Amino acid sequence: MDASSSHPPHGRIALPEVLLVVLGLSAVGGLLALAGGRPDGALFAPVAAALGTVVVAVAGLAFLAVRRAVRTAEAIDRGARALENANRELAASQQRFRDFAEAASDWFWESGADHRYTYVSERLAGIVGSDPRGLLGDSLLDLARLCEDADTWAEYRADIEAGRPFRDLEISHQDKETGKLFIFRVSGQPVTDDTGAFAGYRGSGLDVTVETMALMDARFMQVVVHDALDSISEGFVLFNADGRLLFCNERYRQAYPNIADILEPGVTFEEILRVAAERGGYDSGGDLSAWVRDRLNRHLQHDAPVDRRLSDGCWYRISEHATGAGGVVKILMDITELKLRENELAGQTERLEATVAALQESENRYRQLIELAPYGIAIWDGGAIRFANASAAAILGCASFGGLEGAELKRFFQDGPELEARLIKAADGESQTVDCEAQRPTGERRHLELGAYPVVYQGGTAVLLVMNDVTERRRAEEELQRSQKMEAVGRMAGGIAHEFNNMLTAIGGFARLAERAPGDEARVLTCVREIAKASDRAAALTAQLLDFSRRKASEEMEVVPLADLVRDLRVFLKPLMSAGIAIDLDIQAPEAHAVANPVTLNQAILNLALNARDAMPQGGALRVSLDVAEPDRGFFERHESLRPGRYAVIRVADSGCGVPEAIRDRIWEPFFTTKEPGKGTGLGLWMVYGTAQQAGGVVEMESEVGKGATFTLYLPAVEPPAAGEAGIEAVRLPEGEEATVLLVDDEESVRSYLRLALEEAGCKVVEAADGVEALARWDEYGGLFDLLVTDVSMPNMTGPELARALDERNPALRMLFLTGYASQDQAEGLTARSGSQLLMKPVGPERLVQAVRELLSE
Repeated sequence: MDASSSHPPHGRIALPEVLLVVLGLSAVGGLLALAGGRPDGALFAPVAAALGTVVVAVAGLAFLAVRRAVRTAEAIDRGARALENANRELAASQQRFRDFAEAASDWFWESGADHRYTYVSERLAGIVGSDPRGLLGDSLLDLARLCEDADTWAEYRADIEAGRPFRDLEISHQDKETGKLFIFRVSGQPVTDDTGAFAGYRGSGLDVTVETMALMDARFMQVVVHDALDSISEGFVLFNADGRLLFCNERYRQAYPNIADILEPGVTFEEILRVAAERGGYDSGGDLSAWVRDRLNRHLQHDAPVDRRLSDGCWYRISEHATGAGGVVKILMDITELKLRENELAGQTERLEATVAALQESENRYRQLIELAPYGIAIWDGGAIRFANASAAAILGCASFGGLEGAELKRFFQDGPELEARLIKAADGESQTVDCEAQRPTGERRHLELGAYPVVYQGGTAVLLVMNDVTERRRAEEELQRSQKMEAVGRMAGGIAHEFNNMLTAIGGFARLAERAPGDEARVLTCVREIAKASDRAAALTAQLLDFSRRKASEEMEVVPLADLVRDLRVFLKPLMSAGIAIDLDIQAPEAHAVANPVTLNQAILNLALNARDAMPQGGALRVSLDVAEPDRGFFERHESLRPGRYAVIRVADSGCGVPEAIRDRIWEPFFTTKEPGKGTGLGLWMVYGTAQQAGGVVEMESEVGKGATFTLYLPAVEPPAAGEAGIEAVRLPEGEEATVLLVDDEESVRSYLRLALEEAGCKVVEAADGVEALARWDEYGGLFDLLVTDVSMPNMTGPELARALDERNPALRMLFLTGYASQDQAEGLTARSGSQLLMKPVGPERLVQAVRELLSE
């Protein structure tokens, strides 16, 4: 029995004590009554005794009552202390829970029956750096705006509204100020009251931002790796440590067409072997189990690569390697072409037929192949050439100089350091193909196609160089191109002759008209102006012919007036077009200019016109148009390397047979042609493409079979150069200055014109008909000349020879060279000397005197 059953409750008197008090009082009262009824006091003694007894009994009862009261008070005190301790422990427990909640990486929350939050741990505020209610809202139902998938939220909302537990509701929030993204997973457990009714939720949230982003990155990398492995030309398959297939690319499946359908993730290597055996992958006369075991062992031992012919009929080099996780990766390299070549070579020589599988013999065989190869093969480690075959030594001109081994690569090339910097990238796996020019020790230059590929040499990375001498081929290409141009020039001869006759008619006619009325100044001036125009036109046509017939077009770029270039086409095209072809030149933008090589650009447009002629054997219409426009967005999406802006647009359209779809991707290839042998070289469109690229533009083609083709050149448009001031006033030397000029030219009429122009400018002129006579005049006048003006091409002694002779006599002499034509190299040689200039004939008096002034002022 516990303490609460042995003591009466506080404030209540027990029944036995009350009865005792009542009996005691009744007894005392009875005794007093008896005593009062006998006056003689006979009963006093017994009454007194009884009264004493009663008093003692009452006292005892009082003592018992006091003791019980004391015990009750002590029990109450103990209960109060116990309650105080319980409250203290409860408070400590609550604080401990709060501490755990705030210290945990998770955060906790609580809601009422209406789903409104009643508690959210401060941990969430620490994670997001702001008031969590701005993130979560006021109610669980506000999480809808943080859940990206509406269907997912609909499922979770149904659980919340039904008061069911829910787990891992993923929500996301991006801070508007910092842009930081937070991803949480929220779980909740329903809480009921004493009656079992739903009272709300208690739950937690977990910050999974890092985990989710890492998972997304991992998935992205997995997709990237899978895409990369699917795009390589080698077959690739990966098994895990349990022998199960993890990944297989399409190239690998193509190599095993009979089992391609089962090469899916999860299948074991043993299962693959058994299916392959069932489908004819082994000799039916053998033991299937032994065959499977042998293949499994070979698969797990990772032997050296082996060459096998697989079920798709191709030869492969098969390599198997262990992964760090205990799996196996298998790679198939298609070596069918190599096997075919080996078989061909094996049938050519007795040595190759006798070749065995030994490593040394194999090395000797391939060394022999390398030495006999017509291509130069060398190994370069970035510092020096470590190996080179005989062909490489011959190509670089070192066959008689002890070979190439140990030599620096850069000394054989003009731009050696830059070339080495590009080729060394191949050592890191970035193969290179370079067109370059090699210079032999003798000074001879050879044009090479140089391929660089990664290779291992003596345990380190190196570069395998494959050299192909294409000098003769390039010369043949240039000869073919020159042949094309010469053929075009020959066919244009009639048209050119017609144009020159027109110009000579104008010059002669206006000259005769001026002679008839020499006193009519206005008439004479008009005739002279027309003669000058015809002369300029003849000079321009001559310059075009000279540029067009050069052996090698100049690489120089200049601002080209495209309208003049298109107009001049009519002269070139007249003798080339058939009688039934109508030519239409449509110039919409006369101010159009572009930076290009005028020679190659002229030839490119002419080639397009000739192709159009050939596409219209029965006649038709040829239209050449010029405009300036800004192409649309689709154009720049097709040509990402071009910058947006205005472009000069040259279109050459015909109404011929069109270009078939089957060859549209090949028409730009060098030497590709649809013409009969001897009717074309196939260099036309290739040259057009190169000309557009050189000018920073592109060429496009639109065609429909039977309805013609349109070729469009897009060249970046530029502003035209500032126009010079026009006038006919004579140009003279500065006031007070005079100069003595030695004038040398074998053409008397030209020499007379030049003498008049120089004398009009204020110069004193001494003439000579050639270089020999010029030296005599020099000695006759004691060398007192300020300037030499000489033609370049003269009999007896050329202009450059005369210049060298006079340079020895007076190094400070100024020299002006005149010529009707000079190659780029020749022009550079004439102007290399300080105080020298070169003018192209015909030269006007203003330009002549201006050059003289510039030379004398230096």
